[in-house]
Amino acid sequence: MIDAHLLAVPLIEPYRLAFGPVERYDTIIVGLADADGRRGFGEATLLTGYTDETIGEAWPAARELAQSLAGLAHDDVAARADALAARAPFLATAFRSALDMLAGHPLLDVDRVMRVPVLGLLQGADAKALDDAFARLLDEGYRTVKVKVGFDVDDDLAHVARVQAAVAGRAAIRVDANQGYDAAKAVAFIKRVDPAGIEHFEQPCAAGDWVAHHAAADAAARTGLPLMLDESIYGLADIERAAREHACRNLKVKLMKFAGLDALTAAIARIRALGMRPVLGNGVACDVSCWMEACVAARHIDNAGEMNGFRKATRMLLDPPLAFEDGHIVLTPGLRPTLDRAALDHYTVDRVAARRASVAMAGAVPR
Repeated sequence: MIDAHLLAVPLIEPYRLAFGPVERYDTIIVGLADADGRRGFGEATLLTGYTDETIGEAWPAARELAQSLAGLAHDDVAARADALAARAPFLATAFRSALDMLAGHPLLDVDRVMRVPVLGLLQGADAKALDDAFARLLDEGYRTVKVKVGFDVDDDLAHVARVQAAVAGRAAIRVDANQGYDAAKAVAFIKRVDPAGIEHFEQPCAAGDWVAHHAAADAAARTGLPLMLDESIYGLADIERAAREHACRNLKVKLMKFAGLDALTAAIARIRALGMRPVLGNGVACDVSCWMEACVAARHIDNAGEMNGFRKATRMLLDPPLAFEDGHIVLTPGLRPTLDRAALDHYTVDRVAARRASVAMAGAVPR
């Protein structure tokens, strides 16, 4: 059986980004089941402005793909999902990661308690609001925070200075522009910002503008501000280019851009082999993706994860809910969550089910 749900998941409060506020997640959840009753599920949350994929195109494609894959063998489903990843990685991830779970991928098996630190989003319009917000984050156990810029250089510089004053060295600060600057504005921000306490400055310019990345990297090299690329990185070729062109020190990867767990871990390994630092996690995702990324981070990442999107949503989709304690996702031995059907039904806008046959596991190679 293959079923797919289109969800509209409201956020607790709007998530303010350079390309506009996010008030809900447009999410596709894919569920797979085989003849022996094994199940797996995966997620794709589409964010217009971050990716070229749109929910308006992805959902019809998901419906069609669900119908066409029912009854195929594991290897055939994997091949179809991997082929789709070249042009629609977010959508492919919903199917490929569901297949990884169905096949019992070892990265999703936890044999001991694992605690994965994640960052907290620090928002506030003025110094008092930032002081109060940071105090709450600190009490909740966060030791890395993220702030958003990419709006107006002068305003952003003032905002970062207020953040630095509020944090006062008690946490690492990540600054993310979400492609909001052109080259000139990025350079102006880099030259004028105080790098004190800033772990890295993320994606100042448009994803495909490598000329702008060079300008930003040259300016950052003179000030000592570490740069990180995110939206620019969709595959190994992008990782290789970032290293070859010395565009940044850090690279962020997300499950939804690499489709499956093996491709994601290969990307992390390649980043390290090229002398850069991998950062993992999706801040715009439900707990399905965040759980899978946390399972990877627990073994392969040495810094705060960015898989905090589930903390922004009004309700989780997993049963039992993803455990969170003292600024950490907590993975417990033997945990293999299922979907909370009540939550799924509550947020479902549309769905499709292909029940004429189950996904066949014949031909699957144990991992």
